[in-house]
Amino acid sequence: MRFSRDRRGQSVVVGTVILFGFLILALSLYQVQIVPQENTQVEFDHSQQVEGEFLEVRNAVLSASRTGDGRSTSVKLGTRYPQRTFALNPPPAFGRLSTSPPRELRVENATVEGGPNVVDYWQNRTNVDGAIAFDTRSLRYSPEYNELRDSPDLVYEHSLVVAEFENTALGRSGQTVVDSDNRLRLIALNGNVDESGTRRTSVDPDALSQSRRSVRLTSVGGDPVVIELPTDISPDRSEDLEQVWSDRLGTDVQGVTVSGGTVRIELDGSEAYRLSLGAVGVGDGTTVPNESDGYITKVSSNNGVAVAEVRDRYNNPVEGARVNVSVDGAFEETIRTDSEGRVSYEVTDVSDVEMEINAGTETWESVLFENVGVGTGGGGGTESLLVAPEEAVAFNGPGSAEQGGFQLDVENQHDGAIRITDVTVLPENPDLNGLSDEAAGSGPGRSELYVESAGGAVGEKNVLLGLDQEYTFVPNSGLQLNLQRGPEKRAYDIGAEEYVDAETEFAGAEVPLGSNDRATITLAEFYEVGQSTATVVDVVGETFSVTVGYKIDGERRTEQFVTTVTQGPVGQVDLQDDIEDTDGSFEVTTDQYQNLAEGWVVVENAATGQTESFESTDGQTTTVDSADVGGVAAGDEVVATLYESDAEQNELDADSTVVGGEPFGIFAQADAEFQGGQGNDEMTASFDAVSDSTTYEFTIEASVQGQGSESVTVTVDGEELEFTGTAAEAFTRNNEEVNILDPNSYNDLTGGQETLLEQIRNDLNNTSSIEGLTQVSGDRDLENPDIRPQ
Repeated sequence: MRFSRDRRGQSVVVGTVILFGFLILALSLYQVQIVPQENTQVEFDHSQQVEGEFLEVRNAVLSASRTGDGRSTSVKLGTRYPQRTFALNPPPAFGRLSTSPPRELRVENATVEGGPNVVDYWQNRTNVDGAIAFDTRSLRYSPEYNELRDSPDLVYEHSLVVAEFENTALGRSGQTVVDSDNRLRLIALNGNVDESGTRRTSVDPDALSQSRRSVRLTSVGGDPVVIELPTDISPDRSEDLEQVWSDRLGTDVQGVTVSGGTVRIELDGSEAYRLSLGAVGVGDGTTVPNESDGYITKVSSNNGVAVAEVRDRYNNPVEGARVNVSVDGAFEETIRTDSEGRVSYEVTDVSDVEMEINAGTETWESVLFENVGVGTGGGGGTESLLVAPEEAVAFNGPGSAEQGGFQLDVENQHDGAIRITDVTVLPENPDLNGLSDEAAGSGPGRSELYVESAGGAVGEKNVLLGLDQEYTFVPNSGLQLNLQRGPEKRAYDIGAEEYVDAETEFAGAEVPLGSNDRATITLAEFYEVGQSTATVVDVVGETFSVTVGYKIDGERRTEQFVTTVTQGPVGQVDLQDDIEDTDGSFEVTTDQYQNLAEGWVVVENAATGQTESFESTDGQTTTVDSADVGGVAAGDEVVATLYESDAEQNELDADSTVVGGEPFGIFAQADAEFQGGQGNDEMTASFDAVSDSTTYEFTIEASVQGQGSESVTVTVDGEELEFTGTAAEAFTRNNEEVNILDPNSYNDLTGGQETLLEQIRNDLNNTSSIEGLTQVSGDRDLENPDIRPQ
């Protein structure tokens, strides 16, 4: 049998071959078209993710410079593709994070103003070829994708993130180098980073020098002040980078050019600027600046205590710096600076105190305090007992658009009372050279100086200035405002462009402050005064020296506080302090609004539980009828609460007042006498009950007809109440006996709403009984009790 010509089964084989060919073709098409598309999407998603993470790195760097607190961030360097059963993937997409070599950041054609050591240091130590110069780096992320074309490198430098594409450069964040308040904020990036791969890598910005101080810059010769920022962006993208910076700087600068790997920013040479510097480290090889490359400067010399501050090359305080102290030329000891970079030394006799860092060979490495001693401060070597428990709080005066003033609380920790006599203020920022309340009337923010104790005692000093024209001049030695004397103050008139003498007035007097009591000092508002302009300055973050003069036991003392102003309240409500029980109305004032058009005020009498609510704008004073809160009686507590809206959910501030008019504050006089013969006795007892401003008459008259019966009449404020029946041993209230003629009955009075004296007044009625008057004849001596609430 022959099979060579048998063709059975050929169709199956052919069909199988064709199907296998289609499968191979399909897989080829999937490998060539679908896999690249899917991998492109994976790479694009990673690109978006890493851009967000890179922006977080940028924000962490800025935060570390501002606050000193570093926070960890991370970047996913690369990405891997999903596993495939029948297709092949390219190698994982790698990414690289790296820093550039260090280059100089420069500020040209600018001179620094300040104290001798400040100027000497900045003109010599940081000067490179006539410019202020510091090294800094850029941080770059570069992806190595297999499919995604023209994916950008991301570059962080000088607060700005730039996406650098093959043919253009685009900004991905804002900038903080120059702002509209003429503040320059520069951050030097320090350290080495070089990471690559697909893993997630940690980036931990570390504050090497927290930006906490600033210096004033002015132009040399009126020409533009120039900032030169090194850039790691390719020179081929110069025009695009120039556009990015121009868009973000806007009209705050005169011009921007990018050339030769440098961003050149020109500033108005007729303006003054505040320069703040910080240094942040990333990666390895970071260097923390210290006193070895810094300087020391004077802070104050009061009450026999000399205070100096050590700053690093970025002009920020150095903690733990070693300071050698000499007194009258003889070395005494080495002291380390505190967290504020400050060191203090106290002497008991008038002496010269010198402090130095390093070898002390450079002029900026030592300071000399001449004739340090107690002087008029008094109490040399005595621990200060006038303290400022918290930092000052920014204050927005009536009608002002900025928080241009501040309030500082001081507390008397002496055993006895003191009297605040004067306040001297010196801003660290020399730009703050004007002070004006810019508001009519008196009160916080309406007087240049307003001092109020917790007990309501007030002292204030007003400088009589031409509104919107004249500003009290704040000299380099500080501005002293006295609460009793009224000498003229130096002022500057921006209209006439000349200095003038302005009269002053004061109200109140020296402010008494009992032991453990507090007083609030309000200074408003600070201005930057130029030749023909004056601009109120937001003082949040500004540092001030506040010296408080006071008297204790006839001796004058001073105490200095150095405080950095914190953010003020978003709104404040003030309730009239002196509400009396006879007042038919009282006033509520709202002010210090921050980003608040209208607030919602709720006024409640806690005794009646009734409330009155209304809207109130910044600076508005509203009259509230006493009847709307159920009336007011002596001892009632009235509370005014400010809310953000009528939903009454976000409480902003509250103030309360206890209604005055208590009928019995002090029993100043008490006497009684019996008259009449046997079987017919008469008695009269009279009291003068004295409160803060009113004397109340309290009279008891008794007529006894025989020993078994009597008639008693009690008169309180002219209202006559008659008591009959057998006299009890004591005045009774709620079945508790109280002898109203016995001084010991009042030992536990507190002065609150429910004091015993008020209970007696409110509860006298014809069911009460008066202390037994059983003596048949003769006079009765009540020993003239002097009864005072404790």
